[in-house]
Amino acid sequence: MTNTIRFLIGLLLLCLPLFRQDFFVAHATIFPLYFFLFPIGLIIILWSISGRRFFRLGVWLGVFIFIEVALVGSVVYMAHYQRYTPLTDSYYYWVRGQYGYFKNTTNFDSNLSRYDSSLTYRFRPGITGRFTNPEFDVEIKTNSLGVRDDEASLQQPSIVVLGDSHAMGWGVEHQERFSGVLENRLHVKVLNTAITSYGTHRETKLLDQVDLDSCQLLIIQYCENDLEENKANLIEAQNIGMDNVAFKAAEKQNTINKTYFPFKGIFLALRWLITTGIKSAFQPASQASPSPVVAPQATNFDHAEAFFPYLSRVRERYEGPIIVFDLGVYNYPIVKEFQAYQALHPTDNIHFVNVHPLLTQREYFTIDDHINARGHAKIGKTLADFIQKMGWLKSYEVPISDVVPGR
Repeated sequence: MTNTIRFLIGLLLLCLPLFRQDFFVAHATIFPLYFFLFPIGLIIILWSISGRRFFRLGVWLGVFIFIEVALVGSVVYMAHYQRYTPLTDSYYYWVRGQYGYFKNTTNFDSNLSRYDSSLTYRFRPGITGRFTNPEFDVEIKTNSLGVRDDEASLQQPSIVVLGDSHAMGWGVEHQERFSGVLENRLHVKVLNTAITSYGTHRETKLLDQVDLDSCQLLIIQYCENDLEENKANLIEAQNIGMDNVAFKAAEKQNTINKTYFPFKGIFLALRWLITTGIKSAFQPASQASPSPVVAPQATNFDHAEAFFPYLSRVRERYEGPIIVFDLGVYNYPIVKEFQAYQALHPTDNIHFVNVHPLLTQREYFTIDDHINARGHAKIGKTLADFIQKMGWLKSYEVPISDVVPGR
């Protein structure tokens, strides 16, 4: 077998996981092969270009191992030290851009979540597991409803929280979440029903399974990516767009993302170079230098018009006060749009809190775009102070603070 043939075989093995990931995800029997093809293909290529000499192969492997250690080590450095200097800003943002290809997510982690024909997925009920990513390793405990909270919280909660991964407590421990801070400061029972990537549509569907007889306050955490789901289901609930087969495929995709295999850093860098090159080749010359990334801008009242009808649906079961705040794009408060919309279309007992002035980059994970325990502590304290100031709950055991949430 000539070196050329060896090189082509190695290139084929290398390209299969690069370009046909969907093929492995769709076929459970060959799925485990995915994690071996790239490193084997790379070694075959290096063996062919080294002229079948072990010394040359060792030199080439040493070079690629050095590159791999540099790539992976820089990510570890960012994750553990919560900083990126002396690494350049451009490299830092490149790592953040690639983060989606190596992060674990709760909704498609087979140890934590399961398929739900009505809600697409929810946590497995009554489990204790670990949720791990480069910047954290936290415990996940769930109750019989399939949400991240204890069983006692289902019985006569005073406060119920709706939201997505931010409110669920992505990357922070159970009691570090703002809902845990509320419990500790207000000494009332708080039920947190938030689930990763849920829009307001699914959040309110899940709320239908909660007993609200004892609820004195509802808190809704909104995110800019709720818009698409909310709009799609505004008039009539649509099919969830994912059956059990597609969910299993998504689980395998998540397994690929969260699993490290030899030379995965080089694999991701190579895929980025290829996809960037393809995009550049087909991009008009006038767009060769893209404009700086800015926060997504909705037109007029897009978010509000797709959100307020769900408040009306909640009102069919619950008449008490509702607090709404948003988390998502850094320093882009959608609640200002909600407040402007409410001024034109008054709604009773709905209160919007802008938490963005509370949060600096120190309150976010370095690579991940979720708030850390510091961010949750600030939001929890501010919400607790606001709730006490409004006097909604029956009793308090801590004094009212002078801190008022920024609006």
